[in-house]
Amino acid sequence: MAEQLLHFGTWQYNLDSQTFVWSDGLYFLLGYTPGEFELNLENILTIIHPDDRQSSLEQMQATINTGQPYNSQKRYIHKNNETIYVQSIGILQYNEAGKPIQIIGVLHDITVQVKEKERLKLLESVVVNTNDAVIITEAEPIDSSGPKILYVNAAFTQMTGYTAEEVMGKSPRILQGPDTDKTELEKLKKAQKSWQYCEITVLNYKKNGQPFWCNMQIKPIANAQGWFTHWIAVERDVTEQRKLQTLLDESNELAQIGSFEIDVVHNKVYWSPITKQIREVAPDFEPDLQTGISYFNGEKNQSVIAQRVYNCIEKGTPWDEELEIITYKGNPKWVRTIGRGEFQDGRCIRVIGSFQDIDKRKRTEQELLKLYEERNTILESIGDGFFAVNTQWEVLYWNYMAEQLLQVPKSEIVGRNLWEIFGDFTQSQSWMNYHKALEIQQLIHFEDFHPGLQKWFDISVYPTPNRLSVYFRDITTSKIAQEAIASSNERYDLIAKATNDCIWDWDLKKNTVVRPGKIIEQLLGYAPLPPEEVDAFWATHVHSEDWKRMSEIRAELYKNPKESFWEDEYRFKRPNGQYAIIFDRGFIIRDKEGTAIRIIGASRDVTREKEHTNEIKRIQQNLDALINATNDFIWSVDANMNLITANNAYCQFVANVEGLWPKEGDAIVRPSFSHAMNQKWAPLYRRALNGEAISFEETIIHPITGNIIYNLVSLTPIKASNGAITGIACYAKDISDVKKAGIQLELLNEDLKKQAVALATSNAELEQFAYVASHDLQEPLRMVTSFLTQLEKKYAKQLDEQAKIYIHFAVDGARRMRQIILDLLEYSRVGRLGEKAEKFSVADLIDEIKILYRQQIDQKSAEIQVKQLPVLFQPKAPVRQVFLNLIQNALKYGKQGVPPIIQIQATDADLYWQFGVQDNGIGIDTDYFEQIFIIFQRLHTRDEYEGSGMGLAITKKIIENLGGKIWVASKLGEGSIFYFTVPKSAMNAIKE
Repeated sequence: MAEQLLHFGTWQYNLDSQTFVWSDGLYFLLGYTPGEFELNLENILTIIHPDDRQSSLEQMQATINTGQPYNSQKRYIHKNNETIYVQSIGILQYNEAGKPIQIIGVLHDITVQVKEKERLKLLESVVVNTNDAVIITEAEPIDSSGPKILYVNAAFTQMTGYTAEEVMGKSPRILQGPDTDKTELEKLKKAQKSWQYCEITVLNYKKNGQPFWCNMQIKPIANAQGWFTHWIAVERDVTEQRKLQTLLDESNELAQIGSFEIDVVHNKVYWSPITKQIREVAPDFEPDLQTGISYFNGEKNQSVIAQRVYNCIEKGTPWDEELEIITYKGNPKWVRTIGRGEFQDGRCIRVIGSFQDIDKRKRTEQELLKLYEERNTILESIGDGFFAVNTQWEVLYWNYMAEQLLQVPKSEIVGRNLWEIFGDFTQSQSWMNYHKALEIQQLIHFEDFHPGLQKWFDISVYPTPNRLSVYFRDITTSKIAQEAIASSNERYDLIAKATNDCIWDWDLKKNTVVRPGKIIEQLLGYAPLPPEEVDAFWATHVHSEDWKRMSEIRAELYKNPKESFWEDEYRFKRPNGQYAIIFDRGFIIRDKEGTAIRIIGASRDVTREKEHTNEIKRIQQNLDALINATNDFIWSVDANMNLITANNAYCQFVANVEGLWPKEGDAIVRPSFSHAMNQKWAPLYRRALNGEAISFEETIIHPITGNIIYNLVSLTPIKASNGAITGIACYAKDISDVKKAGIQLELLNEDLKKQAVALATSNAELEQFAYVASHDLQEPLRMVTSFLTQLEKKYAKQLDEQAKIYIHFAVDGARRMRQIILDLLEYSRVGRLGEKAEKFSVADLIDEIKILYRQQIDQKSAEIQVKQLPVLFQPKAPVRQVFLNLIQNALKYGKQGVPPIIQIQATDADLYWQFGVQDNGIGIDTDYFEQIFIIFQRLHTRDEYEGSGMGLAITKKIIENLGGKIWVASKLGEGSIFYFTVPKSAMNAIKE
C-alpha cells in the first residue's frame, strides 16, 4: 500500500537466471497484476519505450562490468498505452566469493515531475522569446523607491536599451521621466496597494534618453499559501500606435469627424468634443437620446434617425445616413452619421458611431445639381477585370473579376483561344482594338458593348511583343447615367459618388472647374482648390512636355465643331516630386454656333496600371534573357499541345530539323519530326497535362553533325491558382559529356576493382609478414632477456656491480626493442583491420579508460574533467586508442609535484566533432609541434620519460584514417591542448 501511495516499486535481477522479481507496487505502477506475464529480460524490454531500450541495456551492463551503482531515467509503456517517466536506481550484490549475483533496485514514477519540468521550460521559452518585454519585481515596497527588479527578458533590453545587469536590483521607475503621466502612475500605485491587476499607458524613457510610449499590464503573483510575492509586468512599445492615434484624432478634427456612444443599459449618451462642435453646444453639455434625435431637421430626418437607432438596438442593423440637423444655435447643417451595436448574450449593450460635418460638400453638390441640368458625361473607371493573352490569342491569365463581369469561369477559358469563347465578338470594337494594339504596340483605351450580357465595358489594352494585358470594368451604370443626368440631377449625384473616378465640369468661358464628387488633386495629396484656381494649378503641375501637347490638341479640338470628345494621358506631379499617370476623358459641349463652351469629363489615376504593365514587361524581358542565356532546351506547351514560348537553343534545333524557326502557337508534335519521335513524345505531353511530373533520359542524333546527344528531360505541369493544369514547362539538358565521363568512370572503376583486389591480397600478405617478422624478431629478444635474467639470478654473488649494470642495460634494451617492434606492428595495422562502425557515447568510452588507468590516476591524484561529449558512429576501437594515447601522455608528462588536470571537451563543427584534450603538464616548444607526430621522434631522454616515440604517430594515423586531422597548441611550463576532428558519422568520412 505504501508503494502505491508513494508511486514506487522494488525490483531484483538475478544474473545467473536472468530473471526479474517485481514488488506489487511496481506491478501497480505499470498497470499490471502480479503474475500477469513472465518477468524475463525480453518481456520487460517490450514495455520499455523503444528509444530507451538500448541505453537501458548498456547501463545495466555497465553496472555489471564496473560495479558502479545503476541509475537510469527512462520511459515505460503503461498497460493503458500511456508513457510514464521513471527513475530506476540499483546496486550490484556479490556472494561470499566476491562474484556478482544480482542487482536490486527501486523504481520511482517521476512522470508528474518531468511533465512539470517540461511545462516550466515551455513557460520559460515563452517568456524569453516573446516580443513583449517581461519584468518581474519584488512585491514591495509600493511607496518610496518601489519594488526591485528581479528579472527582465531580452525584449526588455531591445525596447529600452538597458541590459539585465544594468537594471537588476533597481526599480522600474528608472524608466520614468519628466513627461511621464503622474495621474496614470497614481492609478498604478492605487491598484498595487490593493493587489489588483492594472493596465496603463505612459511615456517612458530609454537608456539613451529617447522617450517612448509604453503600454504595461501589471499583475500580482501569489504563492501556494496565497501570499503575494511578486509583480509581473508585460510591457509593449506602442509609440507607433500612439502616433497613429494622434494622427487619427488630428485627421478627424480636420475632417470634422466626431464620435458618439449610446449606453443602452444605463440610458446614457456620450458625444465627443468634435461632435459637440458640429452640433454647436457647449463643451460641458450633457446630451441624452431624445435631445440628440430632436436636433435633426424636420419630422422626416427625425423619423429616419429614430428608426435607425431602434433597428440597431433591436435587430443589430448598422446604419450609414446623410441627414440634416439644426444646431443648438439654430444653423442648418448636413451631417453623415454611422452607427453599429455591440451585443452581449444576445442583447445590445451599447451603440457606437461617428458623426461627420459634410455640410460644405453637401451644399456644393446641391449647387452643382442646380447648375448642371443637362449631363452627357463620359463615366469611365479603371477596369476591375483583368486578363492576358498571347499573340495566338490563347488566354494566359483570367482573374476573379473577369469571371464575375464576363460570366466565364477561369477553368473554361485559360489555355483556350479567346475568340473561340467570344466568337460573336469577331470584328467588334474589342476585336479591332486588340489587333491594332498588337500591331502598333501602343496603349489603347476604348469602350465596347456586350450584347449577351447587355453591359458596357471600359477597356484599356497594354501590348507587349508577346502578349496583351487587358483591364476592363463595367460602366453600364455610367452609361445609363449619361442618359438620366439630363433629367435627374439627383441620380447623377448618386452615380458621381458611386464611381471611383473624379468627375469635373470645366466652364471654358469663366475658366472655372467644379467637381461634385472626388477631387483628383486631393487624391494625389493636395488640398482642394477653388474652381477658379484649378486650371492654373494644372498648368504648373502637369509635366511641361505633356501640358504643351495637351494644350495644342485641345485647341485643335475646340476649333472643329464636329469633335465632341477629348482624351489624353499625362504626368501629374505629386507633393513628393514624383509623377502620377492620369487618364482624362471629356465631352465637349458647344453653343448653337459650334463654339466650345464647356467640357464635362472624368479623371482617373492609372499609375498602378502602368506600373503593373511595366513590371510585366520587365519580368518578361528578364525571363527571355534568362532562358536564352543557356544552351539547354527550354520551352513551354499549352493545354492544347501548342507551343507557348521557347528559347533560342530549342528554336535553333527545330530550325535545323525543318528549316523554319518555330513560333508561338505551333503544334508541339510536329510533322517534320520522325514518326517514332512523335509517337514517343505525344503520350509524354498528355501524361504531363494529366498532372504527372516526368523526368527521363533520351538519346537523339544531331540533325547536322550526326553526333549522338544524350539529354536529361523534365516535363513539369503548370498549374493555375485554382489547381487547373494550363500547360507544361519543358527542359532538356545536354548531358553527353557527363554520359561519356560516366562510361569512362565505369571502365576506371573496373580497373580500380582489380587494383583493390590486388591491394587486399598485398595487405593480407603484408599483415602476415608483419606478424611473422615481429614474432621472429621478438623471439631472439626473449631469449636474450631470459638468459641474462637467469645469469643474474644464478651468478649474482660472483658478479660485481659493474657486471650487474651491464646486464640491466642489456635487459632494458631488449625490453625497449620489443616495445618498439610491438608499436611498429600496431602502426602498420592502423586502417587495415576493417573495424565496423557502431554508435557509441564518447563519455562512456572515457569512463572505460578512467577505469583502465584508475591506479595511475590515483597515484598521481589526477583529475579528468569531461564536458558534454557527443555520440559518434565510428569504429569504436580506433577512437578508444586515440583517447588512450592522449590521456596516457597527459598523465606521463605532468609537472613534478602538481596533480594532473585533464579536460576533455567537444565542439560542433558542421559534419565533424572537434575534440580537445587539455592538460596542465610541462608543455611543448612550438618548434616541435610537427616533429612530435613523426615515428621515433622523442623530445626527452628515456631516463626522463619512458616510451618509444610512437604514440602520437599512431594517434595521427588513426585520426587521418577516420577522415579527421590532429594538431597541438602548447606553451612551455603551462600545458598542452591536443585538438583533433572526427566525422560525426563514418558515412561523412566516406563522402569526403
